[in-house]
Amino acid sequence: MKHDKNKLRSSVVNCLTLSALSLLGLTPPATAGRVEETFNTDFQYGHYSESSERMAIDIFDLATSAPLGKTMTGSVNLVRDTISGASPVYNVRANGNVAQVLSGASRNASRSDCGKSICDQRDAISGGLSYFFESSSLSMGGGFSQERDYTSRFINSTFSVDRNKKLTTFNFGASLAFDEITPTENFGGYTRNRECGDLCSKTAQQYLVGVSQVIDKNSLLQNNLTFSYNTGYLSDPYKKVAVFDGDIFTNLINDNRPREKFQWAWLTQYVRHFGNLNHAALHVDYRFSTDDWGINSHTTEVSWHQPIMAGWQLIPRFRYYSQDQADFYRAVASSHSTATVVSSDYRLAGFGALSGGLKLSKTLTTLKHLHEAKFQVGAEFYDHSASYQLGGNRLSDFADFSYYLFTASVNVKF
Repeated sequence: MKHDKNKLRSSVVNCLTLSALSLLGLTPPATAGRVEETFNTDFQYGHYSESSERMAIDIFDLATSAPLGKTMTGSVNLVRDTISGASPVYNVRANGNVAQVLSGASRNASRSDCGKSICDQRDAISGGLSYFFESSSLSMGGGFSQERDYTSRFINSTFSVDRNKKLTTFNFGASLAFDEITPTENFGGYTRNRECGDLCSKTAQQYLVGVSQVIDKNSLLQNNLTFSYNTGYLSDPYKKVAVFDGDIFTNLINDNRPREKFQWAWLTQYVRHFGNLNHAALHVDYRFSTDDWGINSHTTEVSWHQPIMAGWQLIPRFRYYSQDQADFYRAVASSHSTATVVSSDYRLAGFGALSGGLKLSKTLTTLKHLHEAKFQVGAEFYDHSASYQLGGNRLSDFADFSYYLFTASVNVKF
């Protein structure tokens, strides 16, 4: 009986640790010293749809990982996104009210109408190798992403080490990305920004230090501190800022943001296992970030992982987000202002967001020639509103919108 209890405790600890680490972009997909034991293939499809006939995106994601000998794991990930629709370009003001001006036609436009609408495709490939020591692991990876007007290359590395009989894990990570933007001459009917010429570039660095601690056989706590530094052309070459003298339109100027950004983020995650509720688990996450653009944000997420019966699992999820506006954000610019750094991008405004979702999965372990197969479907609703910002906000309610996200995936282990 004692052996069975220890085995169960070890299984619970591994599940809790993997659940927490899987949420981190810089951490390896397994705990330190734990090599992948099966060949894994995962395919996921997602459909993203914004309100008011704005953007629509279809997402195709294929990932595979496999053990390489007894101490290494290799992984490859392929992604294709197809994008169509309309996006806010600038804002206008009339009778004291602000409204968005969208790029061209709605997302129902055909490929032949891409001059009046946004039509694009993103293809990305990434891969990595992880080497597992007795009580630590080292991962190295990189990737490449290509759109019609955007190219990104990145490398990353993570190091994890176990201490305290594998009850404590320290994580260290670093990543570096090199992006190049080649703005097209026409974007949804609007001429591109010529400020950076035919080629704009930027780099992004990110560093992570974190620790995960198994509190007892049923709970785990994880804390991470992340520092990011972006430099180069950080403006949006397709965004504009409308200039007004009162309610009289005078000019359109280019979106112009600082050429560097420092950002700090702290993430804490708590996972609690409930054996008496059919081995359910509660996940509670909180994230705070701040940057030198003046944007402070808070994110809280709660999810419940509930096994039902015969391999079925139900996962409801709720998330709240709030951010302050950037120091240089203006819905519209004043003709009397001398500021040269200004943007009216709604993503830099003060706002809040509520989102909720539900996932249903089924795991099969009795299929011939397969170790395990898992099927999952999910739906999420997101509501972006100025009034949801902490303390309230009515100044940017003209940018309120919502979206739906539907996903379906299959994971096979053999």
